[in-house]
Amino acid sequence: MPRHGPEGTSLDLFNWAAIGRFLGLVGRSMARHKVVLVLVWFGVVGATVGLMAVLPKTYEVQTTLQAQRAEVIAALSGRGSGGEVDIPSKQAAETVLRHDNLIALIQQTDLIKRWPERRAPLLRVKDALWARLFAPQTKDEVLENFVGLLEKRLWVDNTEGTVSIGIHFPDGELAYRLVDAALENFLEARHAAEISSIGDAIVVLENRAAKSREALDETRAQLENLRAARASKLGKVVRRPVAPAPGTTLDPQISQLLVQVQSRRRAIADLQEFRRRRVTELEAKLEELRALYSPSHPAVLDLEQSLEAMRKESPQVVTLQRELAPLEAELNTRGLMSDVPLRTSRAREGLGALGLEAEDPREAEDPDIEYAKSQVRHAITRYNALLDRVEAARLEQDSAQAAFKYRYTIIRPAQKPRGPIKPKPALIIPASIVAGLFLAVFSTALIDLWSRKLVEPWQVEHTLGIPLLGEIRGL
Repeated sequence: MPRHGPEGTSLDLFNWAAIGRFLGLVGRSMARHKVVLVLVWFGVVGATVGLMAVLPKTYEVQTTLQAQRAEVIAALSGRGSGGEVDIPSKQAAETVLRHDNLIALIQQTDLIKRWPERRAPLLRVKDALWARLFAPQTKDEVLENFVGLLEKRLWVDNTEGTVSIGIHFPDGELAYRLVDAALENFLEARHAAEISSIGDAIVVLENRAAKSREALDETRAQLENLRAARASKLGKVVRRPVAPAPGTTLDPQISQLLVQVQSRRRAIADLQEFRRRRVTELEAKLEELRALYSPSHPAVLDLEQSLEAMRKESPQVVTLQRELAPLEAELNTRGLMSDVPLRTSRAREGLGALGLEAEDPREAEDPDIEYAKSQVRHAITRYNALLDRVEAARLEQDSAQAAFKYRYTIIRPAQKPRGPIKPKPALIIPASIVAGLFLAVFSTALIDLWSRKLVEPWQVEHTLGIPLLGEIRGL
């Protein structure tokens, strides 16, 4: 009789005897089919290991650096600490994932050539089938495909003051090369951008100084014309206006062009010097490693490849040289040689140099002349102030170059991955062992159940519905 609780509910929710008999069948099936048990178990584990060998893997490489704000650029743009400032981390994603930078990464790491070398076997089969079924792609199409691949796999995480560059890639060595090259390109791009930004600010200031000089010459000419008119009325000899000293004024367009050329040349020279310093540092580090390890050691080989990549021409330098070429061509068309010294300078103007002192003591009685003098004084003050700002910007450019290496600190350098993040052998192999055991046990039991043979005494009563009188066991 089934047992009931206080309200008449059955307490025998399961037929524990039937469950026990079934578990006994499972246990004895393993003894009856030991070969099947072992084959299924090791077959599952072996298939898992085989799939891990032929399926593509995913490796992760990441580097993190700390970037301080550019005080120089903020000062030149007139923005203090309370406003918007140049934070390098905000431009990190745009700099690293820019199309031309991705092309440079592909060329620096020789990605197209090295891509098939360590391709997963299953993907090699897929590539072979693809090559037979479809027409071969052009070089430009292949390049764009790899650019799209990097856009999906390469990532940049920027927070306040830090920049992290990472990649998820099917080749651990290429992943390391790509992240290392992306970091170097980012530093060079920031260096070029900061120097160019200050150079652009100098161009703006030079233009304003040129316009201010024109305004100064106009006000001085007005003053001399008023003096000449007054002298003619009084019957005195008309004094000729003082001509500006030769070479003190420059064509504004030429001045702007000179500063632009100077800025590009300065940025190229700075980047080349920056790259030379990095090569020197890597060479010194390589000598240290060679003294400790053999030439075939992975650390030595990695540093040799990094040094080889660093000795190649910088993509930022190539870009600046492309920008510089038309500017130098325009210099030549204007009659200036491309190797002309470009550091233009203007002399400060004093009040005495422009003849503001009155020769006639009663000149101060003329209100028009006094007003013209005040305009000249204002123009001189404005012109000299702009010259001061230009010179300050040049000093800031020198300071930015010297302080650049202190603004960026690598907190976590890029390192070769020790193993893939997908699939993870430490998780998959134990899981395959457990799953293979369950599948093997289930397979042995399934053999007895599908054989339609009565292998257990309880199956007689359960299948035929008659009691079992006795059991004869083999000796």
